[in-house]
Amino acid sequence: MLTLLELINEPISATVIATHGLTVATVALMAVLDPSAERRKEARTVLALLLGRDRDDR
Repeated sequence: MLTLLELINEPISATVIATHGLTVATVALMAVLDPSAERRKEARTVLALLLGRDRDDR
């Protein structure tokens, strides 16, 4: 069984972590900069789900 450090150092794990980080950053920018209020609200909902939070959390 792999230790946590060995698992994190696997190339696929690093790729998944980096991809998730880029996705969260992109959605966060959309939630702030999108000109449409409806799209900003949708982006905030997606961001909450990506971060593992309930959509209704404040």
